[in-house]
Amino acid sequence: MTELKAPRIAAGPPMLLAGMRLPHTFAAATETIPAQWEAFRQLGAIASPTYGVICGNDVAAQTFEYMCAIVVTDFESLPADWGRVTIAAQQYAVFTHAGHISGLQATWNSIWNEWLPASGYGPADVPDFEVYDDRFDPKTGLGLVEIWFPIED
Repeated sequence: MTELKAPRIAAGPPMLLAGMRLPHTFAAATETIPAQWEAFRQLGAIASPTYGVICGNDVAAQTFEYMCAIVVTDFESLPADWGRVTIAAQQYAVFTHAGHISGLQATWNSIWNEWLPASGYGPADVPDFEVYDDRFDPKTGLGLVEIWFPIED
């Protein structure tokens, strides 16, 4: 497990996110998600920040959907094959992952298995997401990534 610093609790604003949305298995995600990000970057100039949105979990099937996304103002002008997610205003515990992106799964595991059970919060049934801004270098995989984990009392 990764040692976590205490998160900040923040009110997340409503957002419209759109991008490349694909299914993954829990077992293969550490290989398939980086490949998805590479394909997303190949689409051309992508505005910062970008978001990694975790949605469509099926624990029994050990699968989930992940979307490499950007904020958009509407869904009407998007390519038909782009995924779309509406994020409502929500309370979040915001964690910072520092270091190489290959350690991100360990940070997620610590949030779920260590922080959440001891936090007094429950997970809200809305998508959680990662924020990749100018503090993260996609070429080296190094920097800071924020994890926005939706919570409820």
